[in-house]
Amino acid sequence: MPTTEPLNGGTFERLSPQESLDAINDGTAILLDIRGIEEFAAERIPGAMLAPLQELQPHALPTQTDKKIILQCRSGARTASLAGGLIQAGIVDSIAHLEGGILAWKADGLPTICPDPSRAVT
Repeated sequence: MPTTEPLNGGTFERLSPQESLDAINDGTAILLDIRGIEEFAAERIPGAMLAPLQELQPHALPTQTDKKIILQCRSGARTASLAGGLIQAGIVDSIAHLEGGILAWKADGLPTICPDPSRAVT
């Protein structure tokens, strides 16, 4: 069950890897990978869209009318911070993040795209 917490009038949802996968697969969410380009190229979650934190334009985030935005990074620390900041700034009223990032995703045995195993996320 996702953990949802109110934050400055918004909602921050912490999703497990399986909850994230289910939301992506049923078409109710999109996954934004906020890691750098090199990290994304080394290993990524299938279907994730690259939105590097250094280049992220918060006002250009996809609209939330029909799909939930799930933020994803390596361990979940960057996305938790970003999600809180987006809500506090009033840019979004609801956002989710993949708790534990791609590391948790991999630990749960979920699929990744990894063209060069020597560069896999560890």
